[in-house]
Amino acid sequence: MSSYVQLSSSEDHVSISSFLRTTFAHAHRRLFGALKGKRMGNCSLKTIPHSVATSFTSSANFYRQNLWEFQREILCGIAATLLQVPETVAFSYVANLDPVVGLYATGFFGIVVGLFGGVPATIAGAAGALGVVMPTITSATGTLQHLTYDERVEHLFMAVFLAGLLQLVFGILELSRFFSMIPHTAHIGFLNGLALMMLFSQKTTFMSCSKPNILFGACEQNDDLVWMSSTDPSTWATVFTTALTIVIMHWFPRIPYVGRIVPPTLAVAVVSVCLEHGINRPLLGYNVRTIGDTSPLAGALPKFKVPRFGNIADWSLVVSVAASLAAVGIFESIMTLQAIVDLTKSKLSRAACRKECLAQGIGNILCGVFQGMGGCSMIGQSTGNVLNGGRHRVSGVVCGIVTFAVLLFASPAIELVPVACLTGILVVIIAHTFHWPSLRMLIYLPIVDAFAIVLVTVLAALTNLAIAVIVGVLWQSVVNGWNAGHHLTVEITNEDIYDGKSPNARVYQLKGSLLYSSIVCFRDFFDIADDPPLVVIDVQNCRVTDFSAVAALKEIATRYRDQEKHILIRHLDAYAMDLLLHHDYGWELVDDESLQLAIDNFEATPSPIASYHGLQ
Repeated sequence: MSSYVQLSSSEDHVSISSFLRTTFAHAHRRLFGALKGKRMGNCSLKTIPHSVATSFTSSANFYRQNLWEFQREILCGIAATLLQVPETVAFSYVANLDPVVGLYATGFFGIVVGLFGGVPATIAGAAGALGVVMPTITSATGTLQHLTYDERVEHLFMAVFLAGLLQLVFGILELSRFFSMIPHTAHIGFLNGLALMMLFSQKTTFMSCSKPNILFGACEQNDDLVWMSSTDPSTWATVFTTALTIVIMHWFPRIPYVGRIVPPTLAVAVVSVCLEHGINRPLLGYNVRTIGDTSPLAGALPKFKVPRFGNIADWSLVVSVAASLAAVGIFESIMTLQAIVDLTKSKLSRAACRKECLAQGIGNILCGVFQGMGGCSMIGQSTGNVLNGGRHRVSGVVCGIVTFAVLLFASPAIELVPVACLTGILVVIIAHTFHWPSLRMLIYLPIVDAFAIVLVTVLAALTNLAIAVIVGVLWQSVVNGWNAGHHLTVEITNEDIYDGKSPNARVYQLKGSLLYSSIVCFRDFFDIADDPPLVVIDVQNCRVTDFSAVAALKEIATRYRDQEKHILIRHLDAYAMDLLLHHDYGWELVDDESLQLAIDNFEATPSPIASYHGLQ
């Protein structure tokens, strides 16, 4: 009988002090056991400086031997800046902030994520996904409307600072491993929704300001934009520039040698600037709006200023916005890494995700103390960088450095680029971002998976990327729980056990998963009133997955005990036994001798004890 384990309900009175002492002792063992077994990476903090120095040395040696690769990375970084700057200006206006504040964030994130991010070639900066969250604080009609604009912005910097701290904690505890729970349907919906969101944001290229003598950016902030007239020659010049950019982006990489060295984004920027300022404006008189016509970019380097905790009027709002910024930033950044490795045919590791979370945290903390709007890795710009040929960290760092250079002295050159050129570049990036096979998959996939893709796509395009992914995970969890719960089956047989020493027993052989969603089905299997005095539940082919399943087993055991019948559970695994013995109170383990005695005396004096057979 050494293979049998009996678990019975305790009839002894337990004092409160004994209960608390036992509970806290067990909690102490679990907590310190988990901390002792936790490994926080493959290297200690003492080895980080040496690792960084080694990395820089190896990188320098690599680029010394591959100068053309270094040249291409620099050009890719400059080309990425051409996309980043107008997008940053637009996102700054969405967040009700000065564009210079957004450019600070793009500069910091470009350098930090470029150096320490999870995957090389990642482009990071002020993102629209974060920008749509910020008006909760900065809006003049929001919760903080009674404060001045400067006071609301100070609240935002505090939220960005706290978001960085949350992301640091997220990375230190290696919680990024939970992103393995994101189903592929949510990933596809995320990409499609992000592509649609970027496409919708380009509508302003074909709009004009309804008020004369006002810069386009200020007009957009005041919601005074109107669609361009179809009879206006500038409209068709804008359309032509966009179409020409798309064509060049498609065909330029196929040009021998030059197409491999010069990024196509940089090539179309040069062509569009020559077209606009060499033909359109001086010869035809058709003006296509440029970056300079949208908003001035000149500024100064950011100044260090720690957010003052005593000036915060609404901590609950600041903390909630900080949590949203941290979640949105991590979601988009991890999805960005996945998109990059898909394009480069490489593998995304847990260590890369953890490094990305740490880099995000550092970037947002810097933005909080240097008055930047915060940001994250950007899937569209990163995709464009990879399509340009960026493969290493230099391109991301150069993007951040050039952004600061634009603020200091290079803004006149960047302001010459037509916005229609950038729209054409983004259209190509959008085409690579959108998961086109999903259109066919919607027809052939199960209805619940197809609905998940559509649901996440719509939510990502209309609301918030983090909300869309969370809803997608919740939907898939509900579907999986429902399906697993309805896959539980039972086979009922009669047999003699214990070498004929006990009467015939009815055996319920369970197959499938016993969990919260299958409890109702599990209860219906048993006919307690008509069952013989001895019942066996065999879970050899059944996985007891959660505490709801354990509670259901105890409920059945109690009902059989009330009928003065024995119930034995066979082939219970170690995980379920741990739930039974240590995660519920009022049940105790009975030794093998007591169990054998109960079996021997069963026919004479049926015992009202529910016993469990396990751990074979």
